[in-house]
Amino acid sequence: MNEKSVRKLAGDVIFTNKPTQIADRLFITGEIPRVTEFEDTGGPFFVDEECIKCDPFLDDQALFFESSRGIVVLLGCAHAGVINTLLYIQQLTHGKPIHAVMGGIHLLSASRKRMDNTIEYLVRINPDLLGSAHCTGSAATALLWEGFSQKCFLCHAGTSIEFD
Repeated sequence: MNEKSVRKLAGDVIFTNKPTQIADRLFITGEIPRVTEFEDTGGPFFVDEECIKCDPFLDDQALFFESSRGIVVLLGCAHAGVINTLLYIQQLTHGKPIHAVMGGIHLLSASRKRMDNTIEYLVRINPDLLGSAHCTGSAATALLWEGFSQKCFLCHAGTSIEFD
């Protein structure tokens, strides 16, 4: 869908690739730097019908806000990589602790090496809550639950959580 089509459907839209405050205490990351060696877009995605030109998902973004317990991160699909996303948000918030990570973690086709690295980084980042959704995949979700059983919850459509 092109910009003209989006504007026709949605009206007033602001396109940005930079971190942007969109409401009181609510931010969007903008383009997320790819700094880890082990994360990729999570599959063969293309920007053309001939499936020749790979989509790097530079437009992948996440929402985040500060709660009384730390930063809450809402992921769409995390095509930039969940760890790249969390490291960038920590950079943007000057190292504030991550309280919750929720949404699509796009590990559906992740190798065991990628999963091990992801879990290693999640241990370091140490979120209090970890809610995986749609594109995380059942194998990855099982490994996350194994490593973070006291912190994990299923984050499906309709899940409601209150933060202060």
